[in-house]
Amino acid sequence: MIKKHARFTFQLIFVLIVLGGAYTFAMFQGGMASWTIFYFVLPFAIYALCIALYPVSRMTVTRSIQQPLLSIKEKTTVTVRIKRNNRFPLVYLLVKEHFKNDFALISDGQPSRLFTMGFKKEIELQYEVKGQRRGEHAFAPIQLEIADFFGWIKKQTTIEVVGESTLLIFPETKSIHYVPIGSHHDPGSSKSPFSLIKETTVATSVRDYQPGDRVAWIHWKSFARTQSLMTKEFENKRGEHVSLLLDARSSEVFEEQIRFAASILKEAAARKADLTFLTTDAEQAVIRMISAEGELRKALTQLARMNPIEETTTKQPSYGAALQGSGAIVMISGNPDAVFLRKILSAARSQPVYCFVIRNSEEPLSTFMQQNVMTARAQGVIVQLLTAEQFERSFQEVARA
Repeated sequence: MIKKHARFTFQLIFVLIVLGGAYTFAMFQGGMASWTIFYFVLPFAIYALCIALYPVSRMTVTRSIQQPLLSIKEKTTVTVRIKRNNRFPLVYLLVKEHFKNDFALISDGQPSRLFTMGFKKEIELQYEVKGQRRGEHAFAPIQLEIADFFGWIKKQTTIEVVGESTLLIFPETKSIHYVPIGSHHDPGSSKSPFSLIKETTVATSVRDYQPGDRVAWIHWKSFARTQSLMTKEFENKRGEHVSLLLDARSSEVFEEQIRFAASILKEAAARKADLTFLTTDAEQAVIRMISAEGELRKALTQLARMNPIEETTTKQPSYGAALQGSGAIVMISGNPDAVFLRKILSAARSQPVYCFVIRNSEEPLSTFMQQNVMTARAQGVIVQLLTAEQFERSFQEVARA
């Protein structure tokens, strides 16, 4: 800040010296040429002094993001508007958006631009970004710069932006072919992903037909009217409940664990599953019934903002209330050690427990990890080792085991 003020003071003194030198030269030298030089310099010097006094900080800067909730590789448009309350002529206005490209890439336009302002009261800067890394990312304040014709005076200021200043990027998801684990279906019905046991006496609504739906559930009146297969929706009498537990402890494969959890949640919401989502961090809320768009967004937002926790400093949740129910418990971890499993197994009672252990495909399992996996299996946990390339068929492999 001191350096900035010193530079501005030096520029101001330079303009005064130029103006004073031209006047002194004209007074002592005399003649038309000397006074012509003075009157040529005079308007530019006066304009430079006006620039020095111009209130740049009174400009209003607003930012709007077309889609503030973004998926990885998805694009959105960012618009920055600068307004002022006068028409004083400005040679140019330099708008600098300090954009960090570690979370998103510029796909179109530029976050910084030089505008020929003139008498305009409002200008607009627009660029397009593409999500690259999950998380909640904050935009920095906007920097504005004005100058005179010759650059004698350059005035800069940083202005806090009104409006949206954060971009939330959801985790990347992959296709998951879910097969219900330990479930039983009526003869003749296929294993529909996240299928529910329904009370089939009272139909409450209709939806689009999905592979695996029973023929008896098809709404033939709608088909006759629209020529599109529709399936009756019934009241849920008892659902196949699944508790999805994410190990939020620090791990080399933490980002892969996030991607796998997000993929399961997305599939669960699409299939209207009776699924509860929780993590090993007590500060994160337990999200029940991931079957609606709102609940899915809550869960994905939680995953987008999640950072790995330190086990020694973070309180674990009470698993007894969160894992209640008769459904399976599905865990996602990078290391199923005794500390991680102890409380979960004590809360599981007779519930089947499955654990997907995410590992790096390039590295073999360490001896310590192999011991943890063997111990977990000895305690009745069904452990499945997974790499990122095996996410798609992960549940099918467990169901086949």
